[in-house]
Amino acid sequence: NDYICPKCKGHLNVGDYLVFATKTQKKHRGLIMMSPNVGDYKYFHHEKFQLSKGEMVDFECSICQTDLTSEKNKEYAMIYMIGAEDDFEFELYFSKVAGHQSTYLVAHDNVETFGDDALDFDDLFLDD
Repeated sequence: NDYICPKCKGHLNVGDYLVFATKTQKKHRGLIMMSPNVGDYKYFHHEKFQLSKGEMVDFECSICQTDLTSEKNKEYAMIYMIGAEDDFEFELYFSKVAGHQSTYLVAHDNVETFGDDALDFDDLFLDD
């Protein structure tokens, strides 16, 4: 799969990782390399860049520095995923809260949910 910035359309995956520029609530900045497998919550960062569980982390495109915060829910980031087999475009939402395992893969009315902390998509993203 390819992962794309919604603003610049740049490719966010390099080798076996997605690469994001991040900033913590304490204003620490660093790069995070995440698994490109949806539902796999492994990530890597520099040893001096510390994330505290439960801390909100801002994700930016590593190319154009656009804030990737979802317009639908400020506690989630959103990027595009392009399917490797069919070139179909999905919206991929993932939690910005460190240690929170919650991911949603959305295409039209179809939603796939991943992670132990995931809730109902409609409750999190759709207006009343």
